[in-house]
Amino acid sequence: MSEYQIVMFRAIDRPLTDKQLEFMDRQSSRAEFTRWQFAVEYHYSSFRGDIDGMLRNGYDIFLNYTNYGEREIRIRLPNGLPFPKNVWPKYFDGDKHDWTADKSGKGGSLRISQCLENSESGPEDFDQCLDAAAKLREVLIAGDLRGLYLVWLCGSSNVYEEDGAELEPPVPHGLGELPEPAQAILNFFDIDSLLLDAAAAGIPAFDPQAGRTEAVNFWLDSIAEPRRADLIRRLVSEDPAALKEELLEEIRGSKQSATWPVSPPTRSINQLFEKCELLRQREDEKERQLAVAKEKREAAKVEKARQARMVEMKSAPGPWLEKASKLVEGRGKENYCEAAQLIAEIREALGGNEGERIARKHAAHLVQKYPTLQLLRSSLKKQGLLS
Repeated sequence: MSEYQIVMFRAIDRPLTDKQLEFMDRQSSRAEFTRWQFAVEYHYSSFRGDIDGMLRNGYDIFLNYTNYGEREIRIRLPNGLPFPKNVWPKYFDGDKHDWTADKSGKGGSLRISQCLENSESGPEDFDQCLDAAAKLREVLIAGDLRGLYLVWLCGSSNVYEEDGAELEPPVPHGLGELPEPAQAILNFFDIDSLLLDAAAAGIPAFDPQAGRTEAVNFWLDSIAEPRRADLIRRLVSEDPAALKEELLEEIRGSKQSATWPVSPPTRSINQLFEKCELLRQREDEKERQLAVAKEKREAAKVEKARQARMVEMKSAPGPWLEKASKLVEGRGKENYCEAAQLIAEIREALGGNEGERIARKHAAHLVQKYPTLQLLRSSLKKQGLLS
């Protein structure tokens, strides 16, 4: 199997400028790129562009996938991680997930990476993975601590039975209500989506919007009218995305900014995987039972149609014998099998010696008419229509 790598970037907040496009043009001679997206595939080499430089110069998300196990997502946060410095290090190990701050300013990049030795499949839609990474970025910018827990979970998938005694970080409340794109992020790193359900088991619910609304209302009451007017002017004249990030940071820094509730870490990584395996077994059994029930419904439907067909055959076998002949005339193994099945059903519908006589007579007629069709002969024999 040949090696394969796909590299993709996407701009979220704003399109790239002409100068930024010139910078991107120097990163790869084979890439297809626009002001919003950059993509390149390799089969015999690999990407050697300046990833962090491209994230600092316009793009907001980076994705890397190889069929030999390397998977990585980087997310650019221009205003930094919106969490207290004593909080976010608990979710990063510095190896599979880390935060790299810019040398100047507040910005930086969050990296999640894995090297999967036994992974046999990858995502079917990489654009969907980028969509999910964009949603995760939105969650993080909003100060949603569940996003950090998801980052930790994505980087912990290959430590099972190695460093499995390590405890999870503090578990944010409301983890079970994390937005849907979380599943696509887990799938990209070849993690069973039920691992998130295992982590959310027993964790209290939490409505983050209620706390945000309270903080926003308090902040609005605290600013004077001239500032409000200035914000409106900036909204129509400046970059709305940048202004939104600035205001969110200001609101989070206010005294009324709610602290995200968490449960203390009590479970090891191994325990989460074991819980996930139990959930997967239950889910597989549920799906098996549904499949069996569906199969029974389909079989009952087919039998009902067969019985109705046989009622017609009993009253008027001629049109059905003609249909069998038309099928054979059309050639093909499937047609021969269907024709033989119809003749057998006519025999069953008529019953007794009469049914046997008519069915065998028509089968012999078809063999005589098409003496070279060995597949037809074989299909008729399987239905017991030829001696």
